[in-house]
Amino acid sequence: MKKILVLGCNGITDFIVPKIMGIAAITEIIIASRNKAECDALRNKYSGKGPRITTARMDIENEQGTRMMLSITNPDIIVNLLPIRYCMTVMKLALEVGADYIDGGLYECGKGDLLSKQFSLFAEFRSAQKTAITGCSLSPALLTSLVKNAMMSGYDAVTSAEFYEVNLTADEPVEAVTLEEGNIVKHEAKTVSIKLDENFGQFKGTSLYLSDSPVIQDFIKEIPGVPNVRYFISYEAQEEEDFTPELTRLGMLSDEPVQITPEVSISPKQFWEKLLESRKTEKQINGICGAGVLVEGTYRGSAKKEFVYITSDNDKCMEQFGMSSMMTLNAYALLSGVTLLCMGRWDKKGVFTPIAFDSEQFISGIRNNGLYFQTKSL
Repeated sequence: MKKILVLGCNGITDFIVPKIMGIAAITEIIIASRNKAECDALRNKYSGKGPRITTARMDIENEQGTRMMLSITNPDIIVNLLPIRYCMTVMKLALEVGADYIDGGLYECGKGDLLSKQFSLFAEFRSAQKTAITGCSLSPALLTSLVKNAMMSGYDAVTSAEFYEVNLTADEPVEAVTLEEGNIVKHEAKTVSIKLDENFGQFKGTSLYLSDSPVIQDFIKEIPGVPNVRYFISYEAQEEEDFTPELTRLGMLSDEPVQITPEVSISPKQFWEKLLESRKTEKQINGICGAGVLVEGTYRGSAKKEFVYITSDNDKCMEQFGMSSMMTLNAYALLSGVTLLCMGRWDKKGVFTPIAFDSEQFISGIRNNGLYFQTKSL
């Protein structure tokens, strides 16, 4: 019997809590975040419909208070929905209390020899005989699993995988990394683009730009048998007036730091850059979107090419779940992973991405919760 601690209270919490309540192995769900009132609202919404739900206030930056909360709750599994910068802190806390761990992102992916920074704790989790799952989201887990599944069931060999993400994010494409005949190749931002043709239905004519993605690192580490991998996203530049030159000329964007508190300082230039970045991430995405992978290879001596994809509607997701399509797709992937971890079907000791496990189980879990995939032969 297991106690599940969910760290963070947001739309994904509201999505997964009622669905994991039906897992017989779960005896208690603890929801903890800095805003306990939001946790209490979810407890009141779902109490009496399954296992016991309790709440706690937790500020991850308060080390002593967090340790005390964990010693009281004593969870068997920690589901980390906090910002990705806190993943290493939470993983180390999971080791301290002897809990399995799962999150949805890869921290500092590709900045070193390992898949992500989380993998530096592999030996510690293996020694503690605990399982840590990282990156259990649309990218890389779900999209990579679609390719792995194709490799196991429909292809003798896969020679290339191209990932397309349409209208899911307003992020601007950055310097990209691709795999080309097994070699890592770097590309400057927005130097490589494609336009979808009539094979892609309602997305015909959409321009996609090569971008970086944890998917690439996942292939390098865990599916080395696919020699060519690229990741594209849609991007539409937003014309916004830029006051940076004027502010610089007036001397208002100094590099000199200003002391805010005894522990915190920031320069006017840094503040302005952070403000511009926040404006980018706050852009509302509307309308139909999609994500999928174009898989090419051979089957029984003949060439084979298929597009496996998901479509969604940002407006409907906001109405139904209070989240964008991107967050909703992430929630479906995370829910499947949490379910498999709780049921003991993901039971390797160490740190892994979902691709290290049975991809069909993972994809079936997503289907069973109502997210469907389409396949088109090209």
